[in-house]
Amino acid sequence: MAETPQAAAKLSPLARTLHVIAVYFAYLGGAVIAGVGLMSAVSIIGRSFIGRAIQGDFELVEIGIAVAGSLFLPYCQATRGHIIVDFFTLSANPRSIWNLDRIGSFLMAVMFLAVGWRTLVGAFDIARSGETSMLMSVPIWIGYACMVPGVLFAGLIATAQSIGIETAERRVNE
Repeated sequence: MAETPQAAAKLSPLARTLHVIAVYFAYLGGAVIAGVGLMSAVSIIGRSFIGRAIQGDFELVEIGIAVAGSLFLPYCQATRGHIIVDFFTLSANPRSIWNLDRIGSFLMAVMFLAVGWRTLVGAFDIARSGETSMLMSVPIWIGYACMVPGVLFAGLIATAQSIGIETAERRVNE
């Protein structure tokens, strides 16, 4: 569904702010993916034509994809884009579904905040140990640290949803 100013205008100021920041996080994640793709293309072309690839390109792909994935999480949460199995709620009334959605958002918030906390702790521990990637000697903690904002912001959005703040307009079929 394309984002429209009209859809964002119906949200509260806090919800609109959360949604707009989530969109920017997603754009940043897309830019990281584009950068990884471009680097991969250059490496493949170099390997094919001059017999030399970017040393450790797979290390950069691993780190870049992990970071990009974490940057997509806030938008996915804000738009309720996660997979939902509604087999048991097909005949439930809208109020029950709304309450179940809030409980689900609370559980997602707990999970995102716990993962964000542990990722941050992991980044500090890895920085302290000085661990680097095998071929390029890129400090591993940088990838972990770059994942923290996306995961924690997704947790913030899920927390807002769990207290009843809608961060995106509901689609007609919801």
